[in-house]
Amino acid sequence: MNQATNDVTDKQGNGSASSRTTTETRGATNPRKELVREQLIDIAAELFASKGYVQTSINDIAGAIGLGRSAVYHYFRNKEEILAALVEAEALTPSNRLQDLMENPDLGPVERLRHAIVDGITRRLGSGSHFIMLARLESQIPEELGPLYNQGRRNIYNFYVNCITEGIAIGEFRDVDPKIAAFAVIGMANWTSRWYSPSGTKSAGEIAEIIADLALHGLTVRDRAMHDPAGVANSLDQMRKQIDWLESQLK
Repeated sequence: MNQATNDVTDKQGNGSASSRTTTETRGATNPRKELVREQLIDIAAELFASKGYVQTSINDIAGAIGLGRSAVYHYFRNKEEILAALVEAEALTPSNRLQDLMENPDLGPVERLRHAIVDGITRRLGSGSHFIMLARLESQIPEELGPLYNQGRRNIYNFYVNCITEGIAIGEFRDVDPKIAAFAVIGMANWTSRWYSPSGTKSAGEIAEIIADLALHGLTVRDRAMHDPAGVANSLDQMRKQIDWLESQLK
């Protein structure tokens, strides 16, 4: 079993822990073991979603990845630890990254929101089926992991509300309802995992930038943006992209 799962269990005794502690410890793991660990989480997420968490056994997970049951125990002691790792990756890690953004004194609300949207979408689209699978598993998350999962989601929501509220207060964002705006931005970002295709014409990073532009365009004060050099440059860039896209449709 790797050190990361030891930290998860020893920290709270129920298969959960702060992502900062776990992530720091994972840095010392063998790269191949970490790869197998991530593959186990991927396979388990798919089985949990298709068969149900309760109905899925360690044997099912081991068989799906082509390992013996005993080999799985080198990475996780039970399926509860696998689910805890999934919850951590999709709930705690993002909220901690947003907290780092909120505490960065060099970033204003517009920059923080752009970083949050781009980073969140890029991470989500690069995480395979984790995000979708965990959303489907919400009703099956064990009671002891519920507070961990809910707190992560609440932290993400609070970040967006606080960021938008601050932007309104200093005149960077229009006077909108921060809570509704936060749900709208989160919804735009989350929905990308439903329709994104790795074989599509746009990369995850390009999609993230487009969604961020759309969100900020709906929030920023128009007059201020047009008198700001960065705002003018961004507007021109978006116009060029739209013209390029329209021209491609006419060919």
